[in-house]
Amino acid sequence: STDLSARSVVILNDVAPPSAEFTTGVQRFVDGGGGLLVVLGERSGWPAEGPDLLPATVGAAVDRTTGRGGTLGTIDYSHPIFELFKAARSGDFSAAHFFRYRSIATHASASVLARFDDGAVALAERRVGQGRVLLWTSTLDNFWNDLAVKPVFLPFVHRAMTYLAR
Repeated sequence: STDLSARSVVILNDVAPPSAEFTTGVQRFVDGGGGLLVVLGERSGWPAEGPDLLPATVGAAVDRTTGRGGTLGTIDYSHPIFELFKAARSGDFSAAHFFRYRSIATHASASVLARFDDGAVALAERRVGQGRVLLWTSTLDNFWNDLAVKPVFLPFVHRAMTYLAR
């Protein structure tokens, strides 16, 4: 698990805090130009003694299950991940509903790429060494949101992986 030399991207999808040995390996991987996607969910965490990789400090889950949930309110369409969607009729992220997501406090070195309608961060990025780290604050399945069943989902994930893999 610490030899990531043959990889371009590592995805930590709603995992418990990884071991110190693994996070040290991921630090080397990202420093050397690798891409890391951290997807937050109910099990997610980052070890306090782990390397400073994430673009934010992870907080508690936000529950928006009453009503229709939240939506993506602000997206940076100039970013390579989202530029495909900036033209008319090229994808509607506002159709996705988010019922839960993790609150985060972004670091000064982070860029916010998308926010929910309440202003909370949905996607943040941080450059570390030669690599990139993306932090998605909800799940990528349909447990906390319904993005996975929307037409924009697959192109969004594909663009994110292409961006991280460079």
